[in-house]
Amino acid sequence: MDPWKRMDKLLLSLKEKGFCQPDAPKEIIIISEEPLEHKVYENEILRKLYDPSKVNEKRTHILIINGREVEIIKDPLLDGRLEVVVKRYPKNTLLTFSEAYNIIEELQRILELNLHWKRPFPRGSC
Repeated sequence: MDPWKRMDKLLLSLKEKGFCQPDAPKEIIIISEEPLEHKVYENEILRKLYDPSKVNEKRTHILIINGREVEIIKDPLLDGRLEVVVKRYPKNTLLTFSEAYNIIEELQRILELNLHWKRPFPRGSC
């Protein structure tokens, strides 16, 4: 079974047992395994985030993908790795790991990248 679907199954079982708030999780955070270089990218979003003149600055970009707000973050504390925060809103329905995975796939298409991702982390949940 797909690990993202397995995490969905666990999340839903915790909700049934009353360990999670009804609107949990509020967001899912995913961080890339490998860092990206600070260089001039052809992709406009990456060019903004990884501007070589702003290496030590936290940079963010917000998109709406599949009805969810997606915040893309380049934080100097993450040594060039890309952080993605998939938010429950504005759709305001159950946010699952599988949906976050689909959003990551779409984001990679938008960014014209193919990255490996660390395990997703739910926030504001159980």
